Amino acid sequence: MRCKSSILLHSTRFSLFALLFTVIVGGVDTRAACTATAPPPSITICSPAPGSSPSDPVQFSAAGASNTTITNFRIYINNLLRYSTVSNSVNASLTLAAGSNSVVFQFYSNGVWTKASETITVQGTNTGHVAVTTYHNDLHRTGANPNESVLNPSNVNVASFGKRFSFPVDGQVYAQPLYLPNLTIAGGQHNVVFVATENDSVYAFDADGRSSSPLWHVKFGTAASGQDTEGISPIIGVTSTPVIDTSTNTLYVVSVTLESNKRIFRLHALDVVTGAEKFGGSKIVTAQVSGTGRDSSNGIITLESNCYQRTGLTLDGNNIYFGFAHCSHGWYLAYDKTTLAQTAVFNSTPNGAGGMFWNSGGAPAVDASGNLYTISAVDAGDPGSGFNDSFLKFSSALKVQDYFMPSNEAVLRANDADLGSGDVVIMPNNASAHPYELIGGGKDGRIFVLDRANMGKFTSTTDHVLQEVQTGTQQFDNIFSTPGYWNGYLYIHCENDVLKSYGFSLTTGLLTTSPTSKASHVFGVHGATVSITSSGSVDGIVWEIESTNQPKGGPAVLHAYDANNVATEFYNSSQGGTRDTAGPAVKFTVPTVADGKVFVGTGSELDVYGIL
Repeated sequence: MRCKSSILLHSTRFSLFALLFTVIVGGVDTRAACTATAPPPSITICSPAPGSSPSDPVQFSAAGASNTTITNFRIYINNLLRYSTVSNSVNASLTLAAGSNSVVFQFYSNGVWTKASETITVQGTNTGHVAVTTYHNDLHRTGANPNESVLNPSNVNVASFGKRFSFPVDGQVYAQPLYLPNLTIAGGQHNVVFVATENDSVYAFDADGRSSSPLWHVKFGTAASGQDTEGISPIIGVTSTPVIDTSTNTLYVVSVTLESNKRIFRLHALDVVTGAEKFGGSKIVTAQVSGTGRDSSNGIITLESNCYQRTGLTLDGNNIYFGFAHCSHGWYLAYDKTTLAQTAVFNSTPNGAGGMFWNSGGAPAVDASGNLYTISAVDAGDPGSGFNDSFLKFSSALKVQDYFMPSNEAVLRANDADLGSGDVVIMPNNASAHPYELIGGGKDGRIFVLDRANMGKFTSTTDHVLQEVQTGTQQFDNIFSTPGYWNGYLYIHCENDVLKSYGFSLTTGLLTTSPTSKASHVFGVHGATVSITSSGSVDGIVWEIESTNQPKGGPAVLHAYDANNVATEFYNSSQGGTRDTAGPAVKFTVPTVADGKVFVGTGSELDVYGIL
């Protein structure tokens, strides 16, 4: 059944014209033509046909009569600009969320913007399928979402894919956005994207753009000054990627706030539905260990307030884990997920200095037994005592179970060539004599393949690893990322280099020694950490955010490649001109891709890309 409704055009000054406005849903053309005769004129259109769903695009078309001077058209849906053209006609195919949608249609004629408004109802529900609750998608840190049902190689191109809308935020977004489908908030069902900023804020937005306002927003306090010429600036609040416990609907996040002129770390547990603090409120984060190393006082070393809580939060079992860098030592801490009580402390260099955990924002990988794997870093001039530049295997109590330190660690340390500038990915089990493997690398560009059951420890003459593959284009400053893995391919993108794909054999457990494919576009500062989407083992797409423009305050650029051959680029946001321009680039950002949307954190907004 077709039902008619009216669009009212509001204008203080209006020229006579004829306007044809068409809405087509689900292939049903419900057309009505009206002629304006005097202000305020009205145009009658038909509502969407019964049986339409959110996956069916709505076709909008409009044209000014030949005797009018219409030069621009815009379409806003739920207060978000979805379409803009410099033309006297419109032909746009846009998806709408289920339920009631506010549609505003604007046109520009004779120096006046005139507005038409209508409510369009789409039947069905905004049912999402995929949750992204942790850094790089899963505890193995593959970066893969193999359950993407919307985006595929046939529709990710500049003609049909681009920036759909954006949400303004109050600070830089270093943290990877997280995503939960089908949440009930304030009586309505929403697919929700969560964003944390350096201004100590966390936002929950409707991921389908049904509202331009946050579903909720919390601010923890005054962010600390971050005047770091090579790091985070001008303020530092929430840097690391939060983690979500879906069993209790709790989002865990660590903030830095300025309290009584002191920098204070706090662990928060937020209700994902309301943003309210849970479990009695936030807990101050601090730690101490015995040691004689740098900044020891009476044999005790204390977590410094000028550290960066840099690594993504990890939830495994009943513990929340996170690490620190940018201070005299590397620290990893564990907290009970319900009581928020501290359960374990690890300091990498209690009798020395260095060994920080920053990992370009990565998070430790976790195996089926609850062991955690990560890589420590170094600063030039740090002494050699402790776990500088080391792959580490922790128990759930943060006790070191095994490690690997390269034989040239002294060279790395002397040149500030952190091994822990990157982080690790746990590989699928293989049929070789070493079925349980771990891969990662650092600034010198070596990709290490390790046996998780016997990581190799340290000797000064050789590296006891399964394989080393050299990548990158520089002596140092190569890998600043967590590798991605999908369907037999390892993806890595170094600084001043192109995206490369290496083959991984499930028979031998080894990488190809040279790339199986590589892209052509060189990324500047720090390269990128990829995300991958697919429908099982087909329709693979590699996504990454380019931050080359970051030093000059320019925009981030979203890229999409064929996962089977990254030499084929399907799309980048520069191709769409101003339509697809992202916000200011931020280093180390990782795209989150779920249910047909790509979420890109920037310096001032969360940009959402999808099918146009």
